[in-house]
Amino acid sequence: MDPNDDFSRFKPTGPIPEDLHSAYERGPFRACVHCGEVLTDGRVYEIQKVFRGTEVVFEMAVCHSCGESLSREFSEESLERVQTFLVNNFKPSTKAEHCNFCGFPRGLFENYTLLGACRASSLLVPSIVICNDCSEKLQEVLSKKTRDANDDFIRDHFPGVPADLDLSPTLSGLFP
Repeated sequence: MDPNDDFSRFKPTGPIPEDLHSAYERGPFRACVHCGEVLTDGRVYEIQKVFRGTEVVFEMAVCHSCGESLSREFSEESLERVQTFLVNNFKPSTKAEHCNFCGFPRGLFENYTLLGACRASSLLVPSIVICNDCSEKLQEVLSKKTRDANDDFIRDHFPGVPADLDLSPTLSGLFP
């Protein structure tokens, strides 16, 4: 089964906004950080960027297949807790101007994460903003096994980045 079929119900909401472009590549992300495959061929992928003020301190794009593979390393307990956290706290928005969990404007936060689910050059769902405080609450629901898997992924793909950098789990596997 094609993992991209999970996203067939999502119609593009528009082009990928510039704040989800790669600061390092100075434009759209071109390849999956894990497998190196091209992202512009129609595959579904996730972008995650961590900001400190206006500075990007971490960024990555992971294709859906690799995100699914990573999520299989997460404990069932963590996946259930993350889904519960999302169901209980997620506040949908069409604009990435407020934290989608606490509702505060992103301009008030020194640190926040921006997430996007994309296909080719289109955004599939509106960007998601998660402030540092809400990200820490999300991290608290993760099991040690899941935190270790996440730390291993960061260590393997981003040498020099602190393993304890709070990154949101990939969106893969969280969509019903």
